[in-house]
Amino acid sequence: MKSFLIFMRVRGLCIQCLVFMFIWSSMNVLAYDKGSKDDIKHAVRVLKNIDKDFSKEWAISLLQKAAEIDTCAYAMNTLGLAYMAGVGVKQDSIQAIYWFEKAGEHGYSEAYHNLGMMYKNGCYGVKQDFVKAYNAFVNGVEAGSVICKYDAGFMLYKGLGICQNYNEAVNLFNDAANESEHTPSLYMLGLCYRNGYGVLQDTAKASYYLNRAAMLSFGPAMEELQRTQPENYLDEISVSNYISTGLPTQMPNISIEVNDTSFIFGQYRGFLVMYDWSGKYVLAEKPLKINIYRDEKGTASGTLIMANDTIEFKADITNAGHLVFSKGNVCFNERYNIGKKITYRMDNAILDIWKDKIRGRLNLYSLKLKEPERPMYIELSRVSDIDISFNKEDERFTRIIAMPNPFSNEFCASFELQEQCDAQIRIFDQAGKMVFIENIGIIDSGKHNVMIAPQIKDGTYVLNIKAGKQILRTIIVKKGGVL
Repeated sequence: MKSFLIFMRVRGLCIQCLVFMFIWSSMNVLAYDKGSKDDIKHAVRVLKNIDKDFSKEWAISLLQKAAEIDTCAYAMNTLGLAYMAGVGVKQDSIQAIYWFEKAGEHGYSEAYHNLGMMYKNGCYGVKQDFVKAYNAFVNGVEAGSVICKYDAGFMLYKGLGICQNYNEAVNLFNDAANESEHTPSLYMLGLCYRNGYGVLQDTAKASYYLNRAAMLSFGPAMEELQRTQPENYLDEISVSNYISTGLPTQMPNISIEVNDTSFIFGQYRGFLVMYDWSGKYVLAEKPLKINIYRDEKGTASGTLIMANDTIEFKADITNAGHLVFSKGNVCFNERYNIGKKITYRMDNAILDIWKDKIRGRLNLYSLKLKEPERPMYIELSRVSDIDISFNKEDERFTRIIAMPNPFSNEFCASFELQEQCDAQIRIFDQAGKMVFIENIGIIDSGKHNVMIAPQIKDGTYVLNIKAGKQILRTIIVKKGGVL
């Protein structure tokens, strides 16, 4: 009996000790959690050079512990920023992406903004990728980030990484503005209502949103309120003139199947039209002159005269009719930078090339904003040929002779191939639609004469012979034939 009582007393003491230890442990955990939050804030101050009593290495170590052990999303995001900029650690974009994604997954939605901006701007060792940027912003929107709503709206507004869509952009700007008085979203809403982008044009609402943004000291909103006209006012006052001048009221679709690059060299005169991001409203018109030469390497070079500015350029010519520029920048007066010219890099031109005309899209890239410029359409008419020096031996491989031309019912196509290959005859109309196709089969290298009798309407066409890696083209005209 006595031993039993002793056992019970010992058992009671053990239970009391266990309870005490549990309570003490819980109190320590709670104390650690509170202390860890303070420590994280302290670590951030160290990384920002506000507190210099501790090393940045200490701060990084503490943040890693908080991120890995306590799964603190704020610490994860801070680690992402540290690896992104190389603060306290060696700059590492892979680690930065890892911690931003992990922070977002653990509920820190603003991390998706940081991740998306890395991809959008192509900075800190990351290649620019608008698709990845947009996807990151969308993840942030789904996680409840206000700034990501603006980011995703901005990408939709300009069509960066996603199909351009003013309507969806306005919805996101509206959500961000109403949730937290997000200043850039207020500004973008003001622009949309002023220009009628994604909403009905409403001067009163435009003024309301722009003034709200201006009262929050947003500089672009203050500047916009000083302008007397919306950015697309040209579209309203000049439409009647387009019929006579031939300027398209909307950005046209450019066909690249029918190009004959052998016709591109020469002197041209015409115009350039800048559109809004949707390609539906005219923002600017500029006179344009261009001289295109072929240099010794077979690439194009020349001068582009836009208004009073002369730009030297070099470019490769693709079989599809692209001019891929390797040198050349242009400067424009930009409405959003009053009195200042903005420099753009000439990336490429997608051209529909005919014997006496060039039309197509000019793609520019803003060096300041790190993004493409608005859609630009060029249309040029040949003024004169340029004496081009090139090897006559090479000419026979790029030319087709059609006889007779114009033709009534049939013609003979004469050409020469460099190698044995499978050949195909195609004919395109001026809209780029294929109206005739005929497989010749495998033919030997050397000279060939092929009779062609296409059942097509009278008009001007592009004869296209695709033979292995060679694409031979010329202009043909059917006149007075029978269908």
